[in-house]
Formats: sequence, structure tokens, C-alpha cells
Amino acid sequence: MQLSTKKWFSAVPLTAMALMLVACSDGAPSSGEIEQALKSGMTQAATQAQGSGNPVGAAMSNIMSKVEIHDVKSLGCKKDDAGSGYNCNVEMDVTSPFAGRQKSTRTLHLIKGSTGWEIAQ
Repeated sequence: MQLSTKKWFSAVPLTAMALMLVACSDGAPSSGEIEQALKSGMTQAATQAQGSGNPVGAAMSNIMSKVEIHDVKSLGCKKDDAGSGYNCNVEMDVTSPFAGRQKSTRTLHLIKGSTGWEIAQ
């Protein structure tokens, strides 16, 4: 089956766009995935602090439960040196009990875990 010249030329831009999209999605976490990793990490830390059995841990858990993440925006991710995760520059809009609402930019190291992206040390 032969494609007419007109059909072939109309297929070229679509193919090029598809290839560019594949090239852009290099496996790095999206803004939504980074936000979910932050929320999961905070929940896990609060649970560990609560379970520590001391009053300071309980107080820390209470404070962490009041932190509100308003927005997370990935400014770009690069593969880490080990090739096991990504170092992502992230802009965060967060409200915490002591600092109030603040926007900050940080670099987070994310790795793909069994349940999704996780913040690594």
C-alpha cells in the first residue's frame, strides 16, 4: 500500500510531535508525582514521630499534620550520578505553623519506589 504525497506530508508532523513527546518524557517525575512524594514522606515522618513514644515526637507529629502544601512545580530534573533517581529543582508553596505561607525553591532527590516516587536522602 502506497501513501500519496499529500498523506505522507501530513503524517510527518504528527510523527515528529510524537517523537518529541517521547524524548521529553525521560522518566523523570512530574510536578504532581513530586507533590505526592512530599505528602507521602510527611505522612510517614509524622507517623514515625507519633510512634516514638515520647512527648517531643508527639508534638512534632502534631506540627507536621498542620503543614499544608498548596503547590509544587518541577523546574527540571536531571538523572543522578548513580542513575538510580533524579535530582529535581522544585518550587514549593507551603504553609507551616511557625513560618506561615512561603514559596521556596529546593533541590530534591527522588527515587522510584515500589509505591511510586519517594524523597531520598
